[in-house]
Amino acid sequence: MERLSIVSTRVLDGSEPLRLVAHNRDGSWQFLDGTPVDVDHLIATHAHHLFDEFPDELGPLRALPVGHLAARTEPGRPWRVEEFADE
Repeated sequence: MERLSIVSTRVLDGSEPLRLVAHNRDGSWQFLDGTPVDVDHLIATHAHHLFDEFPDELGPLRALPVGHLAARTEPGRPWRVEEFADE
């Protein structure tokens, strides 16, 4: 069973670009815009919807290991991958 993941509604509506992707240790994902997190701008969905919606941007991150995040400053910039400790 695929776990629900968190996505910024600002990424979905195009008002902010995708700047941060995290693959949590529990198998869920986070797809965020890199601005301060506001729960009013977050929804839960399955990760495959985001990979389908943004294939060019997220294709290289499908294999992002659990416990790692990928960040970038702007679209078109390279993703910086690093390990992280989620809570």
